[in-house]
Amino acid sequence: MSKYEIAMEIAGPFAMWSRPDTGATPTSYPVPTWSAVKGILESVAFFSDGKAWIRPTKVEICKIKGTVGGEINFQRYTNNYRGPLKNKKKVNFQFSSLILTDVCYRIYAAIENGSGQHLKHGSNPCHALEAMFKRRLKKGQCYKTPSLGWNEFVASYWGSFRETELSGVATEVDTSINLDMVSVLTQVFGKAVNGRYQPQFQQGKSAVITNGEFYYAE
Repeated sequence: MSKYEIAMEIAGPFAMWSRPDTGATPTSYPVPTWSAVKGILESVAFFSDGKAWIRPTKVEICKIKGTVGGEINFQRYTNNYRGPLKNKKKVNFQFSSLILTDVCYRIYAAIENGSGQHLKHGSNPCHALEAMFKRRLKKGQCYKTPSLGWNEFVASYWGSFRETELSGVATEVDTSINLDMVSVLTQVFGKAVNGRYQPQFQQGKSAVITNGEFYYAE
């Protein structure tokens, strides 16, 4: 059976991939979680009926080609709480967080069959979703504006890999980044499509960034 794979690059001045163990003062993981990558890719294209769905496989931390790498930049950020527990009779509640700055990632995914039927010519939702994604990425079209975690962190660039100077800025994988994250949230729900709240984590050797690459558990 053919493999249906997609990928894109996304960059921006700010990003937030919240660690659930940091509570009311959220701190970001250095790389997006499985669910975050799925959301970014689905902001370009997805099937609401679930006949084909996007399964993230890998993320690469990137830098401007030729520059010194090896650093992940954090900074303090103050935000207004807009959640369901907000007391509308009081002034805005502000909280501090620790976010990432000047980020660039290349994200990869496979498209899985969710139809429950054997794929065949003329009836292949995986191929259809792959073609839709690549067509929209090339044209710069999307279902909604891709963001880097929180919706206010809009990407400064999203699209195909910028591997040559023809794109204005060329990027490359920052192979000097190696980091043990100990434990990383992957899926928030038990199933990728119509799942219930059931957080899942990667731990141990599967929670390590090696040479700028991080693989999501299958």
